[in-house]
Amino acid sequence: MNERFARANLRARVDLAHEPDFALGRAQIRPTRREIVGEVSRETVEPRVMRALVALARAKGEILSRDDLIESCWDSVVVGEEAINRCMGRLRKAAAASGDAFLIETVPRVGYRLKTTGIATSAPDGEGSARPEPEPSALAPPPPPAPSSWRSRAPVRSAIAIVVVLTLVVAGFGWWRLRPETMKMPVGPAASVAVLPFVNLSGNPAKEYFSDGFSEELLNDLSNDSRLRVAARTSAFAFKGRNEDVEAIAQALRVRAVVEGSVREAGDRVRITAQLINAGNGYSIWSASYDRNLADILSVQNEVARAVAVALTHKIIPARPSAARPGTIAPAVYRLFLQGRWQLDLISPDGYARAYGLLKQVTAREPHFADGLAAFSRAAWGYSGIDSLHADAIAAEAKDAAAKALLLDPRNIEAREMRGLFKLDEWDWSGASADFDILRTQNPNHMRVLAGLHLYYENMGFPDEAVETMRRAEALDPLSDTPKSLMLQDLRALNRYDEEIGMARGILAHRPDDDFALYTLCNGLAWSGRTQRAREAAKRLYQVKNTGAQNCEYGIDVNAGDIPAARKIVESWIAGFPDTFPEARTIASGYVGLNDFDKASDWYERAYERHENIFTVAYSVDAVKYRVTARWKALTQKPRFKAWQAEHDRISAELAARGGAP
Repeated sequence: MNERFARANLRARVDLAHEPDFALGRAQIRPTRREIVGEVSRETVEPRVMRALVALARAKGEILSRDDLIESCWDSVVVGEEAINRCMGRLRKAAAASGDAFLIETVPRVGYRLKTTGIATSAPDGEGSARPEPEPSALAPPPPPAPSSWRSRAPVRSAIAIVVVLTLVVAGFGWWRLRPETMKMPVGPAASVAVLPFVNLSGNPAKEYFSDGFSEELLNDLSNDSRLRVAARTSAFAFKGRNEDVEAIAQALRVRAVVEGSVREAGDRVRITAQLINAGNGYSIWSASYDRNLADILSVQNEVARAVAVALTHKIIPARPSAARPGTIAPAVYRLFLQGRWQLDLISPDGYARAYGLLKQVTAREPHFADGLAAFSRAAWGYSGIDSLHADAIAAEAKDAAAKALLLDPRNIEAREMRGLFKLDEWDWSGASADFDILRTQNPNHMRVLAGLHLYYENMGFPDEAVETMRRAEALDPLSDTPKSLMLQDLRALNRYDEEIGMARGILAHRPDDDFALYTLCNGLAWSGRTQRAREAAKRLYQVKNTGAQNCEYGIDVNAGDIPAARKIVESWIAGFPDTFPEARTIASGYVGLNDFDKASDWYERAYERHENIFTVAYSVDAVKYRVTARWKALTQKPRFKAWQAEHDRISAELAARGGAP
């Protein structure tokens, strides 16, 4: 009995508000203030870290298992290895700052033990703490519902009313705790959040796609709410496997709150735990566990997203329409969907090919799943550029899937973005504008919306707006180089060489093998007249066998006045056209640089007939002299060119009316 009581005492909940101060070696521990005071230091730690320290001190040298820590410090909400490791890592940093007054020992496959450095210690005993309830089995089925009768309906209605009121109260409290004056760190907007990759507790590394996939789908659901600012996947997933504390993560991602959790999938059952943490003080704003049949996974995903949104915005939001997402989904189909997403995120030829095959099965087996159709549309579009034999048929599949997804769910951002891109490719300028106008109104702070708008503005001849769109994307994806990489080409079009060079060098500082950054650096140096440095960059491009090396060498030759050498490069492009050098417009641009305007017109006319976008030449800084030629003016009178110009002018007037904001 005494042994059982001792174990329960070790697992007793740590309530910092009622914990007395105590000493560990030369350090004074002040739980209510969350302070660790050493001889020459004073460290304030997160509540979860202090709770762990109190729990370890209570154990008086005994080993605390991970389950013990979860009971006493996480209120029995099951969390993954990463959350506990992150907490212990932060505690070790605090110990080091205190002059190593205490040490945290990891006992492999067992737990943790606190050791002091030989100085007298007075630790809390935790007496009087309530014995916690035993943790339910991770995958235990939910209890059966109580029998329903007419007598039970009124109490049920009352219970629902109470739950709604409590939800609003909790949401209001969470919102208050996220106000700037309650934070102790630089933060983003009030309703800003990052979704960290959920921990895979399935015991099988091969199921990592499932936990990552659920995290990404939750992130996508939250991103669909225009009131929230959600850190992009690339930046949020950069913390996978790293033992960073929540405050550091939030500072890096510029958010006020963080969602973390775990997924345990076994057969047709799944257990998901999730919690929303205030990054300013480390307190949990909301947490929940879900033991469900895997067929209900979409409902769980929606419930978590709604709960997080309520806590961050202080408002109840409706569920997604049932027409947009089925209430249940076959577990095998959902696994295929997440596997397809996993492959799609690789953004590689093999990834597109595998995603195409997996997601095609999803759409065949669940034809009313709008998210599956939208994902298949993106995969098919990417794969159509790889399978040249069947490119047209696969592209048609992509367009059809996006259209079907929008019929099911007119607010599906991915499907709308894909359809807008298809319309750009088809030179349906007004149709593309209609889709991107809807996206901008629906949610101007969604990464997919910003990525789509970037291409839209590029194609419609507004490189300044394309740059500004990616500036906004940087705020959502601060740890990714993708927004910067997309900006590089726009800066080149605007002849903003110093910005182009600086941004390229910034990328290369931590990714020295980034081919595109090296290519744009070379071009920026060449066209700004820094010939020697450009030649050094071109040499590196040749070493890594980058196909842009010759393009950069062309720019070096033109700016150095070596026109014969530059002409030979253009002629080599022609020799490889269209097999190894597929773009007629680049050859035309090469002749513009040589002031050979007749040949430039020959190739621009060919590019127009090949359906290559040459319309932005109308605003190219480098083509001022060429645009006064009769042949160029004649080209601008072709029907599709005139349609593009009309839409460009309409967009220009619209931008002016709203102050030029993308």
